[in-house]
Amino acid sequence: MYRKSPLFHPSESETSPPATAMASIDVLQSMKDEALCPICLDFFVDPVTIDCGHNYCRTCIVRHWQSERGTTTCPQCRALLPEKTLRPNRFVSNIVENVMKLRLDKAVVQTELRCQEHDERLKVYCSDDRRPICVVCATSRDHQGHSTSPIGEAAELYKGMVRKKIESLNEQMVDICKSQDEEEEDVNKLKKESAALQKDIEFKFKELHQFLHQEEKTLKTKLEQKENAILQQKDENLKKISEQHASIKQAISDMQGKLSLEDAEFMQDINNILGRCENMQFQKAAIVSIDLRQDDISGPFQFNLWKRMLKLINPVPIKLKLNPDTAHPRLILSSDLTAIRLGAKQKVPDKPERFVQWHGVLASQGFNTGSHYWEVEVGRNTMWSVGVVKASVLRKAEFTPEPKSGAWVLWRLGEEYTTTSSPRTALPVPVKPQRLGIYLNYEAGQVTLYNVDDMSHLYTFRDKFTEKLYPFFLTGCKIDSLQIVHLHI
Repeated sequence: MYRKSPLFHPSESETSPPATAMASIDVLQSMKDEALCPICLDFFVDPVTIDCGHNYCRTCIVRHWQSERGTTTCPQCRALLPEKTLRPNRFVSNIVENVMKLRLDKAVVQTELRCQEHDERLKVYCSDDRRPICVVCATSRDHQGHSTSPIGEAAELYKGMVRKKIESLNEQMVDICKSQDEEEEDVNKLKKESAALQKDIEFKFKELHQFLHQEEKTLKTKLEQKENAILQQKDENLKKISEQHASIKQAISDMQGKLSLEDAEFMQDINNILGRCENMQFQKAAIVSIDLRQDDISGPFQFNLWKRMLKLINPVPIKLKLNPDTAHPRLILSSDLTAIRLGAKQKVPDKPERFVQWHGVLASQGFNTGSHYWEVEVGRNTMWSVGVVKASVLRKAEFTPEPKSGAWVLWRLGEEYTTTSSPRTALPVPVKPQRLGIYLNYEAGQVTLYNVDDMSHLYTFRDKFTEKLYPFFLTGCKIDSLQIVHLHI
């Protein structure tokens, strides 16, 4: 009975191939490694060298560069290349030719593996055992009923499978490189945007700091001037008091001296002395207030400062009015055109700009440049939509109010806050907003909504705007209105 035939192990000297054959195999393997393209993992076809020194098939590297967006890199070292320079590499072509010649010498390759049991070449492949065997093994009892085929046929079959796998992996490599480039591009964009925002924050706070420092300097100067004015008046008062003090002191001294004289001498000129004393009535200095806490130095200090700070606010909250020509027939507008609620259908002119599918209305004012901010009181209204829409948004036909339709809006549908998307996803809103703040930065392509109670962020849309945008208001509630808030600052 035949035993199963294990494969030849090179370490077993009794069946080792000749040394010259092993040397040829080593040379073949070494040259083969140099002859493989890093992209397709097959022998080079029309090999070229790029600027960083790595070699590729001409078709492989061109296809790789076509898959890149905006940059030209080496797939191996990721070096950025200023130009797509391709230089033919005859040395690599010669290596490929030599390897192919060596591969044609089957004697070299086939001496590599022999059956340990029968010292026969491995010419048959057993699919059941998944290994090459010799012809004698193929006829043995151990392989009865097994699926076998000539080693050449099996090799061609599996080479085809390997080539397909290589092709599939190459496609994945293209996707991987593309994904890597996209991630790197996102990282670069993130860093640039972060740096720009850092500068913007620094500029805005520098402006505030300069304003506050100037205000501090101005108020300190005013305080110093006021103090100096009071001190000057007090100095004048002290001078007058000092003069009166000296005069009265001298009079007292003179009269005390008179009292020590003999009567006759004492009585001489006594009336003049007494007359002088009568005229020495102390004159109190004018009262000068030393109260510094007045005017803009104290009082509602922070309020006064804040009012002066308003000139720095950008954007200044705008006062919007609704455009009744755009209002759905079921919307009831307030007389001052700042509030809407849902009511019975009204008979209104059928104007082209009027919404007839959504219970919406636009503001009269639109924007195609700059930054703008406004607020809307939503109260207990449980069905509303607030944001901006483009001027050409559909009015007469049904449409999904989402960015690709030209609507950047936040919805409240019962207890759910969401932006219209597919699938619709509820936003985490821990505190129901009573008032919304809407910020539009046209050039930056940004629409941000806030809960005004604590100015917490609700959602930000980012897009590229190409036409005028109008504030949009929608309600499905008959009880509570949506009210545009006019801020007084």
